[in-house]
Amino acid sequence: MHVATQAPQPEAAQFSGFPGAAAAGAVPQTGPQSARPASIRCSFCRLPLLSSLVLLLFLVTGAQPAAGETNQQAVTKRIGYLEAGPFWLYERTWSAFQSAMARKDGIRCDYPQDAFISPGWAPENMKTLPDRAAELMRRNDLDLVVGMGTAAVKALLAANNGKTPILGMGMADPIAAGVVVSAQDSGVDNFTCRVTVDRWSSMFRVFYDVVRFRKMGIMYNDSPEGQVYSAVDDARAIASELGFSLAEYGGLSSSESAEECGKGLEALRAQGMDAFFIGPLNCFDIEGSSMAPLLGQLNAWKIPTFARDGSEYVKAGALMGFSTWDFAPTGQFLSNLAHAMLSGTQPRSLSMLVRSEPSIALNLATAKAIGFDFPFDVLVTADELHETITLPDPNANQ
Repeated sequence: MHVATQAPQPEAAQFSGFPGAAAAGAVPQTGPQSARPASIRCSFCRLPLLSSLVLLLFLVTGAQPAAGETNQQAVTKRIGYLEAGPFWLYERTWSAFQSAMARKDGIRCDYPQDAFISPGWAPENMKTLPDRAAELMRRNDLDLVVGMGTAAVKALLAANNGKTPILGMGMADPIAAGVVVSAQDSGVDNFTCRVTVDRWSSMFRVFYDVVRFRKMGIMYNDSPEGQVYSAVDDARAIASELGFSLAEYGGLSSSESAEECGKGLEALRAQGMDAFFIGPLNCFDIEGSSMAPLLGQLNAWKIPTFARDGSEYVKAGALMGFSTWDFAPTGQFLSNLAHAMLSGTQPRSLSMLVRSEPSIALNLATAKAIGFDFPFDVLVTADELHETITLPDPNANQ
């Protein structure tokens, strides 16, 4: 932060005998001419002090960059990007990261269009992900490559050239996905990411403590990445620990289309689910067109729902969920990692661990619609209470 200070006035301006003193604003002396030699001698005897002050003033003011000079002198770094396909969490995380990087001193980021790769979620497009990852890792003009989502990060690590720094983002659980060795060690010298521990197990505990369901429905693409996205292992572990059962549907393709999800919900209902976990599925994309009718169907069946990804879903009609997903701190944390990597720090040496206390959002209108009464202590301790069902504005983030 630049703090403006008042520059010291040159010492010589106090003496009429120093050339230019009057021009500097000193008041000319009056009186006998015999006093002038003493004044002149005094001025010259102070010249070393004057020179020191002028030099100090020059160093203080000259060392400060002019407006815009910092950006002009910033080193340009080129950043590549890979995702399997578009998803609202990816878009907002990426935007928060770019905003945070723009505030960093000494570095100007360039995001080449030909280094932004998003093949798409269709199975035939997903097959190209390894080749697209290898394409980025072969390039010599990129200073950093971002992998957004578990599938993209795994593809980049499989094609790793061992040199270009890789930064992982948007992963549900890097540890469960086998992307990192532990919360303290990425296991790969040129790779790091953000790790939050125990978030998903806490989510299932909270949902069960409030609703006390018998069988929770969960839907996923039956691939290693798909099971990680939907926290299937955590759900199974907590179900075994707390004594409820799971109704599982693993028949989604990587597209996770509205039609597939509709069939999945019907199958889960046939299995007797009496609660449903809304995971990060494409059909439940908060900015997509299929989320509202799917959520409406669940409410019509009077099925309590828990949304993993923030209060936007609770506002839109989910019964409860983790409250506001604040992307700014996430973007700041990731930008700190990127800045350190681009400044020469080994990625593996950087701290990945983030600890966060979950906060809860509830929708009272949904509770009334499905005939559910929240316990009083839950209402008192909730972080957000929504009294209406409000669908998101599709143009809000365009």
